[in-house]
Amino acid sequence: MKNTISILLFCLLIACNEKTKKENSSKIDNVQVSTEKVETNSMESGDYSTLLSNFNCDTKISEVADVLKVPESDLSLSDNVRQNECSFNLNGYGKNTLGNDSRVSWGTAPSSKKQIKKDIAGYLERKEDGLKIMGMDIELAETGDCYLAYQPGHGRIIIYNENYDQVFLLHYGFRSANTDRTKEQHEELRLKMTDLANYLLKKHRK
Repeated sequence: MKNTISILLFCLLIACNEKTKKENSSKIDNVQVSTEKVETNSMESGDYSTLLSNFNCDTKISEVADVLKVPESDLSLSDNVRQNECSFNLNGYGKNTLGNDSRVSWGTAPSSKKQIKKDIAGYLERKEDGLKIMGMDIELAETGDCYLAYQPGHGRIIIYNENYDQVFLLHYGFRSANTDRTKEQHEELRLKMTDLANYLLKKHRK
């Protein structure tokens, strides 16, 4: 009789263990499926093909001056401009050792949807943890479907959109020993370039 009870208890224990394993396996599968959905689903977005895929600089000095809120006389076209890049010299925000004005420029750079998602996730995670390495930060653009990543140490802003394989870079120059740009000027220029980034997104959104 005792042997029979022991065998029954043993069988019951095995059955319970098998059930627990199946439940845990099911939970793991559900987590994996959920993670895959997060990785494959992109933020709904407007059409930015003329900005993030086929950018062509058709911006005039008067337009740039209006967005940056500076006199037109403080802007001039830069030399040695890359294809599909806008580039202007801007007076009033420090000069380099050669005595040249600051250079502001913007255009696309190659990336990938996968890398862009990874970059955005990294920025958001650091922001949540309160980490601002060299002032790096991120925020939603005014259009609500792109991110603006700030890299003040490198003097640039990056526009990220998960639905494209390119990013959009806006450079406003380093603040270093090679320039006489003040900390206040550097921050002011960052804010002006933020206005420009939001302006370009609204201009090209379809």
